[in-house]
Amino acid sequence: MGSISTRFPGLAEASLEEKLALIDELWDAVRRSGVPPIPREHLTELERRVTLVAEDPSIALTPAQARALLRK
Repeated sequence: MGSISTRFPGLAEASLEEKLALIDELWDAVRRSGVPPIPREHLTELERRVTLVAEDPSIALTPAQARALLRK
């Protein structure tokens, strides 16, 4: 399987705005296709983390803290 640019001619030359519009269209198409299966181990890990935060909320980041870390 080649690179994404070779599988979709013109993608490399597309502007940033065109690429972002394509991403939006792809997400919409994925959403219309239904929910993909979530591996059991992912759900188990999520449950474990939720339990940990419920037991000690101080271990979780606030939304503002998470955004600040993402901006770094």
